Amino acid sequence: MNIKSRVNTAKIAGLITALVVLASGVAYAALQSQQVKLTGNTIQTASANLMISSDGTAYSSSQPGFSFTGIVPGGAAVPTGGQKVYLKNTGNAAVALKFFVNSTPTNPDLVDLTKVNVIITPTTGGAAQTITLQSLITSQATGGATLNTPASLAAGATTSYNITVSMATDAITGSSATIGSIDFVFTGLAITN
Repeated sequence: MNIKSRVNTAKIAGLITALVVLASGVAYAALQSQQVKLTGNTIQTASANLMISSDGTAYSSSQPGFSFTGIVPGGAAVPTGGQKVYLKNTGNAAVALKFFVNSTPTNPDLVDLTKVNVIITPTTGGAAQTITLQSLITSQATGGATLNTPASLAAGATTSYNITVSMATDAITGSSATIGSIDFVFTGLAITN
């Protein structure tokens, strides 16, 4: 092979190499410039919404409370059978239930609130929970006392409780006492399943 042939072969090889590099670069650039997108996305939380009822039919965010009368210090909790409340989760997330008192009760007779017991009993089975009135007042700062049954209330589900009250023998001094302006509050905190 002569020098002119070698130069032509080298030129052709160089030209082919340049075309391959150029074609690869164009293809690479073309692959990099293609875009697809999702537009108008929305991020939204689940909802937690707890409602209360005294009859299991009409639910709202508030219901009138009960009078727990005729308590004999040291005696049985009253009323016999309890005052029934129903809770319904109208949100779309399961909730853990908590219970507290969000007000400072009137206490003109100086009842020892650490010796007044609120007993909340699930009507669907499970153990009753006894919580002192003072604990329910104090627990507001931390979101309330956790209700154990049910462990969570599913979206759309209902549950019910009977509430009774008792006092220790030494909760009062004197012949009678009254505690008033007690607001029992139930809350539902959304949880993951």
